[in-house]
Amino acid sequence: MILHIGGASTGTVLITVIGIFLLIFAMSFAIGPIPEGKRRYSRAWCTAWLRASTPRLIIAGTFSALVFTGSALSGDGKSDAQIAADCESAVTPLTGNAVTEPRLLVAISGTRDIATAARNGDPGGAQTLFFTTDAHNVTHDIDAQLRLGSPTLAQDLCISVVKLENEIAGDLRPAVIATESDKIAGYLDQASDEIDFAAEPSPVPGASGVCAYPIGAVSDRPLTEERLRSAIAAMREVSALAGAGDVPAAAEAFGGDAHNITHDIDLPLRNADPQLGVDLCESVLELELEFGGKRDAGIIAAEATTSAGLLEDSGRVLGLLR
Repeated sequence: MILHIGGASTGTVLITVIGIFLLIFAMSFAIGPIPEGKRRYSRAWCTAWLRASTPRLIIAGTFSALVFTGSALSGDGKSDAQIAADCESAVTPLTGNAVTEPRLLVAISGTRDIATAARNGDPGGAQTLFFTTDAHNVTHDIDAQLRLGSPTLAQDLCISVVKLENEIAGDLRPAVIATESDKIAGYLDQASDEIDFAAEPSPVPGASGVCAYPIGAVSDRPLTEERLRSAIAAMREVSALAGAGDVPAAAEAFGGDAHNITHDIDLPLRNADPQLGVDLCESVLELELEFGGKRDAGIIAAEATTSAGLLEDSGRVLGLLR
């Protein structure tokens, strides 16, 4: 089961189980007697050897069978429920490049090429396309941008991408590769309708990735001094909780207005101080990725402190704080 969670195929698990069987069988002779007093490899010796080995064979075989059965029942890779849970959080971008309309269209075409190769019985070719084209990169790079307006679509895309990644790294079953690649192409096509590329402003000079562009508000609450001070205090609480090692509590504190205001303040802040807007965005994005990934308490504590300081600077720039 542990091997499957790590992405190993059933074949790999079978080989491992056979190794476990042989190891248990060999080790059993270290704690049990072996036939003596007869010519080695004679019929009498072999009969005595088999009689002595029967309990060991049964024990080793039963244990190995249980391991393999449990592994097979667990399925290859994570369960659908586990994948869906993982995809509730933002996906780490793979490049610093913005997802433009031309780049997205190329990714859609590339994903369909992967599906075609698999459907034509060439899983190796599909695997090569997966690693050598920009299609896979785009599925990660577009996630944060897509979650702003279409979180359900972003999660659906993430689920299919994870399933495809598992298949590419595992059994390479053509039918699964083709099915998930077709789904991804469809989700990316929907994303092209959800994102208003024509309305995107020019990126901040020197900035790249998602934060080169405004990230959009997530609520219609007005920006007030009281709200901003409350968010700064909550962000400092996130830092304190993470510093004490309580990452779940830190995540809960971050999930309220401490997070929301960093989005709501983004556009007016960029109009006043573009670089400060980028800095705040990148700090918050780092927090989002850390909470959705490794959940390193030290990184979360340090980044939350940085975000709190940037929110204070933002308040002064916008005249909300003195």
